[in-house]
Amino acid sequence: MTVNVESMTLGEGVKAGVGVELAARANITAYVARQKVTHLVVTEVSSQLRGGLPDLHVGERLSWSVPVELTSPVRGVVGRVGEILVDANTGELLTDKETLRGIADNASRLVERSAL
Repeated sequence: MTVNVESMTLGEGVKAGVGVELAARANITAYVARQKVTHLVVTEVSSQLRGGLPDLHVGERLSWSVPVELTSPVRGVVGRVGEILVDANTGELLTDKETLRGIADNASRLVERSAL
């Protein structure tokens, strides 16, 4: 699992140490977040898409950042075509139609460039 920290600027040559202690409750596991994203992209965009391994994103709300991957029966994972955030407390999918359209467009471009 990766933890992303927003708005951190380091000067040139500065050494930094970051410790993270998380006191928030995550009711939704990475596994469930991945399942939710896979279900969404398969039903709304393409059966050739799936959710990848999520990272925990710490920002205004605790969420799972789930990459969306294009797959091929022959080649396996072809590449990443987007990401969807899932609220780690409620399980809400933090996306909209525009994001899904962008994922579909990215997948189409990747299909055109790849020998599937």
